[in-house]
Parts: sequence; structure tokens; C-alpha cells
Amino acid sequence: MRITNVNGVTLIEMVIFIAIVSVALAGTLVAFINTGKYSADPLIKIRTIELGQSFLEEVLLKKYDHNSPVTGGCVDYTSSRCSSGITGQTTLQTDGEARNEFNDVDDYHNLEYCGQNTTAGDSSCTGSCSTLLNESGIDISDKYIGYSVCVQVSFAGNELNSASPGTGLTVSTNDAKRIDVIITDPLNSSMTFTTYKLNF
Repeated sequence: MRITNVNGVTLIEMVIFIAIVSVALAGTLVAFINTGKYSADPLIKIRTIELGQSFLEEVLLKKYDHNSPVTGGCVDYTSSRCSSGITGQTTLQTDGEARNEFNDVDDYHNLEYCGQNTTAGDSSCTGSCSTLLNESGIDISDKYIGYSVCVQVSFAGNELNSASPGTGLTVSTNDAKRIDVIITDPLNSSMTFTTYKLNF
């Protein structure tokens, strides 16, 4: 008996099918690999932003100067424009307080903190890298492994004058402080958060 009608695939058809599926799978796998490689980047950036904003908020909630009245108000530097009659410090001075005792913006100047597995922060901070603490002085370095924080404070009244020339407002040099919080993430990428605190 002779079979004339055979159903199935030939060896050549099977090889062509395997080749086509292999090419399609290779393209799909490359897309998945590239997506997976960068999937942590947004999470790292979000943690960087959260850490930077929390430090910035903390600094802004402190008094402008060590001599600033607790109830608010300005301190004099070169003129007697303030009604408080209190003279401010003309240099940035840290008072040697523990972190949970910081009470004015100057206390944060040149502050450098590192999370676990980090030995140095941004090069603009010249101090040594201490264990990362929160505002209460509690160690949070295990929550920010690979991160570092650098805080720089400077008198910046002149910067504000150049930012809004012709407005008729003049800010003296000592009546504004620029606060820069520089966060370096585990990928060694830095993000700077900047704001100004005014003497009022």
C-alpha cells in the first residue's frame, strides 16, 4: 500500500521556523535586559530628592543667625534697620553643637554625612564624613547605603541683588544666606538643592 498524502512539516520548514523564532526572541530579550538595567535609576533619583528636600526643609526651619530672636525678627549687621537691636555674627560659625541641638543655619555649614559603604561626600565639603543622622540625631545610615550629604552655607545678599536688578530693593550681603545641599547617590551622581534664607 502506498501513502500519497502525508501531513506534517519537513526538516527544512522546522529549521526555518526555529531561526525566525530565535531572531524574534533575541530582539525581545535585548529590550528586557536594557529595561531591567536602568529600572533602579528612578528609585535612586527619588531617594536622592527625598533626602535633599528633607535636609533643605530642616535647615530652613532654623533661625537665620545664632543671635536671632527666638520669636523671629532680624539682626543688624552694618546698619540699624532692625528693631531688635541685636547684632548678628558677620562670619559663618558652627557652635560645636550636636546635630539634634542645631538651632541656626550656620550650624549646618560644611556639614558632611555619609550612609553605609560611603567614605566621602562631595568635594566642596572639607570636613570629614560622619555617620548619616536625622534631625533628632538618630543614625539613618543603613537606610541610605551609598549616599552622602554635603551642606554649604554662604552669605549671598549680592546674589539676590543681581537676580532682580532695577527693582529698587537692595539686600545687603549679610541679609541673605544661600544654602546648598549636595546629595551624591550610589551611582556617584550628584544633585544640588539650593535655597535662600533671609534676615527678617
